[in-house]
Amino acid sequence: MTESTEMKSVKTVDIAARFFVSAEKYGDRPAMGMSGDDAYLTYGQLAEKVRECAVILGKVEPGEPIGLLLENRPAWCKAYLAILARGGVVVPVDSLLKPDELSRVFVESGIKRILVSQKFLDVAEEVNNALDSKIEIINMQALPPADTTDFEPHFNENPDSQAVLIFTSGTTSKSKKVILTHKNILSDIDGINRRLKIYPEDRFLSVLPLHHTFEATVGFLLPMSNGCAVYYVKALNSREILGGIKKHQVTIFVSVPLLYEKLYHGILNGVKKAPASRRAMFKVSMSIAKSIYSMVGVSPGKKLFAHLREKAGMQSIRLLVSGGAPLPVEICKSFYLLGFDFLEGYGLTETSPVLTVNLPEKSKFGSVGTPLDNVKIKIDQPNDKGVGEVLAQGPMITPGYQDNPEETAKLLRDGWLYTGDLGLIDEDGYLHIMGRQKNLIVSAAGKNIYPEEIETQLIGSPFIMEAMIWGKEAANGREEVAAMIYPDFDALAEHLGKSAEDITDDEIKATIDPEIKAICGRMADFKRIKHIAYLREELEKTSSKKIKRYKYKQ
Repeated sequence: MTESTEMKSVKTVDIAARFFVSAEKYGDRPAMGMSGDDAYLTYGQLAEKVRECAVILGKVEPGEPIGLLLENRPAWCKAYLAILARGGVVVPVDSLLKPDELSRVFVESGIKRILVSQKFLDVAEEVNNALDSKIEIINMQALPPADTTDFEPHFNENPDSQAVLIFTSGTTSKSKKVILTHKNILSDIDGINRRLKIYPEDRFLSVLPLHHTFEATVGFLLPMSNGCAVYYVKALNSREILGGIKKHQVTIFVSVPLLYEKLYHGILNGVKKAPASRRAMFKVSMSIAKSIYSMVGVSPGKKLFAHLREKAGMQSIRLLVSGGAPLPVEICKSFYLLGFDFLEGYGLTETSPVLTVNLPEKSKFGSVGTPLDNVKIKIDQPNDKGVGEVLAQGPMITPGYQDNPEETAKLLRDGWLYTGDLGLIDEDGYLHIMGRQKNLIVSAAGKNIYPEEIETQLIGSPFIMEAMIWGKEAANGREEVAAMIYPDFDALAEHLGKSAEDITDDEIKATIDPEIKAICGRMADFKRIKHIAYLREELEKTSSKKIKRYKYKQ
């Protein structure tokens, strides 16, 4: 059996083998590069880099966990694939963790080796020096040349072999270790491929941290299975993102709501600074787009706003995909009205992660779409409005948490995964996520209040960048709705005609209080905000841009 035939025979059960099949098929096509650079690695070159890294790794015991601590770049992906090609298990490490958190990951994961970049070498050595049992630290930027002539990949023939060990980001202070198998991840990729049309000519811009399952699956392994090119941004800001989209003529952009909100407000700020005639034209065009959409359900934005998209350098985009957190309906709808196909999806780390996604031709704003064809979704114990806990079934679902049978038993019951999210399925089969069950606020009258629903309304305001809603205990011992607000200081500065640094607390309150009052006026009385706190610093978030709620609820 030739190597090529062997790879094809196991391509459905081994992630590294799937990549090598793509490398053989798309050898001369661009695979990866850094945003803004002209240089890139072809699929053939990336495959050779993977082999070299695997040779340097040397012998890896089947299922051996190996750490990975690098910034987003092709080397991260090379190392990931090399570990799998040796039959190991990848332990992606969050680069934003503090030394004591890193120490816990090093110990609890059981790694004996970790691949790091020069940037994280010092902190890795600092943590390692404090450990009782030292691990081997391999600097990816100081690797010697390697002869790959006799290298033989170790492909798993068992689809249930573990591929990665993910430490959850810890929005509730204590993370868990999620086991994902080769079958879990590849079945999710296959489900997405059957739902969306991905072509070898597509180009992705990667902005989310690769250690996060959403980006690893959708922004790395999905394009690699289809012969696409991926470019990694060097900094996470609007200028870098828009510059990368323009230079590389990016066609698919995957991100989280927070970045889309900033991107959209950036577009609006650009319009505000345009000449009066152009501002008037934008206003008229948006009015026309909204009218046509309300009448026939289709946006004429592709033609109406072609010039605006070209000026923003986004004319090449054919799909914008959002996941990881709730997205304000107005943001999603506004991108669509501007002529973009905007898709919102849903999933969890424990589901590899995608469970549902909208279709370009059948997108329903406010929903996270319908299940992939290899996924089943149902609502457990729905109330009179059809809202209950979202349960999922499918081959992408984790076998459980490592070394944590108690939490695994809570997660997986009777063949279903209990997501902890509250949602409903509408008459067309679309899933709507209301919020996390643990965040639910119950009013004095026994009404359910979903914090995420109110938060998405608040951040629709041009003056609110971030919002967190929680239940504050009142004097009578019952919960009242409280809000923590981080203003958009750039928008406030422009509105008030002064620098952001000079804006007073009274000016923040005088500008945003009426906005919140108007938003509350559109909600039922029991949902209205009773307490407001304004912040001058962003809410602390995980690397996947989720607010660490446990830090603020007290």
